[in-house]
Amino acid sequence: MTSVRIENTSCDRSPGCPARRVCPKDAIVPVPGGPYPGANGYTVLEDKCAGCGICARVCAGGAVRFS
Repeated sequence: MTSVRIENTSCDRSPGCPARRVCPKDAIVPVPGGPYPGANGYTVLEDKCAGCGICARVCAGGAVRFS
């Protein structure tokens, strides 16, 4: 199965993350902590992820990576 991860060094850590908003399975979630959701980056819940790739297409920073 394809593994998806968020490269937090490339992520802009926006609270309005477009990749998170378009995920049909709500598999992208903020890493806990920080002053706002996403301040510490995002992670992918692999048990929810369908591997559709929509998130990677809308991530302006290219932070969503498939392996």
